[in-house]
Amino acid sequence: MFAVFRRNPVALVLAILLHIGLAVFLILEIDWRDPIKPIGGDVQVVQATLVESVPELVKDDQAEQRAKAEAAARAEQAALEKRRVEEKRKLAELEQARRQREEQAAREAAEQQKQKQAEAEQARQAEIARKEALLKQEQAAEKKRQAELEAKRVAEQKRKADEAAKAEAKRKAEQAAKEKAEAEAEAKAKAEAKAKAEAEAKAKAEAEAKAEKERKRKAAAEAKARADRAAREAELAAQFQAEQDANEQRRVIGAITAKIERGWLRPPGTEGLKCTVRVRLGTTGSVLLVNVVQSSGNIAFDRSVEAAVRKADPLPMPESDRLRSLFRDLTFIFDPSN
Repeated sequence: MFAVFRRNPVALVLAILLHIGLAVFLILEIDWRDPIKPIGGDVQVVQATLVESVPELVKDDQAEQRAKAEAAARAEQAALEKRRVEEKRKLAELEQARRQREEQAAREAAEQQKQKQAEAEQARQAEIARKEALLKQEQAAEKKRQAELEAKRVAEQKRKADEAAKAEAKRKAEQAAKEKAEAEAEAKAKAEAKAKAEAEAKAKAEAEAKAEKERKRKAAAEAKARADRAAREAELAAQFQAEQDANEQRRVIGAITAKIERGWLRPPGTEGLKCTVRVRLGTTGSVLLVNVVQSSGNIAFDRSVEAAVRKADPLPMPESDRLRSLFRDLTFIFDPSN
């Protein structure tokens, strides 16, 4: 009730005034019930009658007033209750409208959040796709750069190998020409010396006495026979030594080839490739240097060739020091088809 009065101050004022009015009526009722002192004999009877009738009137009036006040209070209370119910209904409607607005706002916020999340996910996926595309571009560029570097390296290696091969061929040609010239000069000197000796011997023989001519002829014949025998023996010895050297060289070459082939692990798919390497050996056959002078064009094949040569270290060598010097600098041609 106090809550109703706080919300409706007019009702509170009316209730206070109603209670004040009831209090005044009660006071008046008490005053009217005080006995009236008589002034005379006749007056006493009238006074008694008046006193007795006035309270009844007052009571009736008070009852009527109380009834009216109570009816007014009930009407006011009913009006207050009606207003309270109406306000409660309005408050309920306002609360329902507020909840509906909040629910609508929550739905809209959830929809906006969902839309933002979808946009964020779409942006994230787009960023991932962009980064992946950029990474692929960078990888392709790096792969291209590496391929270009490898092509340059192979070309440079081939150029150096070609230059080395040309230089070696030139050196061998010059060496052969030099040796040929020296041999021709030596043969010419020997021929000239021989011709000179023969001329001197002939002149001396002609100068001797006719008696000595037969002796000199015999001596010359014997000398020629001895020279022929010596030359023949020297030729046979040279041929024998050459055959021995050739056999020794073939043996050593076969042993070297067999030892290298045993340790050669050829990569798959290298049929038809050919690689030429230059090998420098020590006096005991130890491998000092392996250099590819003509690449096969396949790095794995070239590496397998180098590895096979180094794996065969030390290589077999001739027993003769004279032949061993010929095997200090060798050239190998690795051809799986032959």
